[in-house]
Amino acid sequence: MSEAIATTPLKAIFRFPFQGPSSRDRFLIGSALIFAGTVIHIVPTIFVYGYTLQIMQQAIKGQDLTLPAWDDWGKFGVDGLRGIVVNLVYVLPGLIVSIAGMAIYFFSSLAFPLMLGAAEQGRGEELVIPMMMMFFVSFGIMMLALFLGSLLSLLGVLWLPMATAHFMAQDKLAAAFRVREWWRLLRTNWLGYLISLVISAGLIAVLYIGIMLAYYTICLCCLVPLIAAPIGFYLSLVSAALFGQTYRESVTLLEAKSETTSS
Repeated sequence: MSEAIATTPLKAIFRFPFQGPSSRDRFLIGSALIFAGTVIHIVPTIFVYGYTLQIMQQAIKGQDLTLPAWDDWGKFGVDGLRGIVVNLVYVLPGLIVSIAGMAIYFFSSLAFPLMLGAAEQGRGEELVIPMMMMFFVSFGIMMLALFLGSLLSLLGVLWLPMATAHFMAQDKLAAAFRVREWWRLLRTNWLGYLISLVISAGLIAVLYIGIMLAYYTICLCCLVPLIAAPIGFYLSLVSAALFGQTYRESVTLLEAKSETTSS
C-alpha cells in the first residue's frame, strides 16, 4: 500500500480557507449563506454546495487551494443541483425502504381501530385476533424497514464522496453512477479513502457535540445558528478539499499500478 493520504499536506488543507487576500470576505459570504439557509432552507444550500464542489475540483486538478470569488452564481447553482441529485440517488433506496415500512404500519394502524370498533358492536369478533396479529406484524415490518433503510442510506453515504469526486473530475453527472470506474479508484486507495472518511466524520461529530452542548447553555443556545454557520462552512470546505485530494491520489496510484502491470 502506498503512502497516499499520509503524504497529504493536511495542514495546508486545514489552513487554506483563511489564506489569500480576499479569503475573509469570501468565507463570510459562505457563512452568511449557510446562516440564511436556516431561514430560507434549500436555496442558499444549493449555492454553498456548488461552491464547495469547486474546492473539490481544485484539489482533484492539483491546483492551489483558494476560495474562489462569489461571482459565478450560475456555475455554483448548477453544480450544487447536480451534487444534490447525486446525493438523492445514492440515499434513495434507503428512503424508499423506510417510507414503505412506515406506510405499511400507518395503514394497518388506520384499519385496526375500525375493525376493533366493529368487534365491540358484535360484528367481526373473529377478526380481532387476526387484526391484532396484523398490527404487530406491521409494526415489526416497520422496524425492520427502518433498520434496513438506515443501513442502505449509510452505505450510500459511505460511497458518496468518491462518486461525487468522480463526477466533478469528469464534469459529467452520469460519471457519479459509473460505479465500476470509481470503485477501481476507491479499491486502489481504500486506506486513504477510509482515513479521509474518519477525519471528515470526526470533524462533523465534534461540531454536532459542540452544538448539542451549546443548546444546554442559557447564553449560547440563541447563538447556535450564528456559531454553527461558519464552523459548518469551514468543515464543508475542508472535507471537499480532503476528498478531492484523496481522489487525485487514487488516480495517481491506479495509473502507477497500471504501468507496473503493463511493464
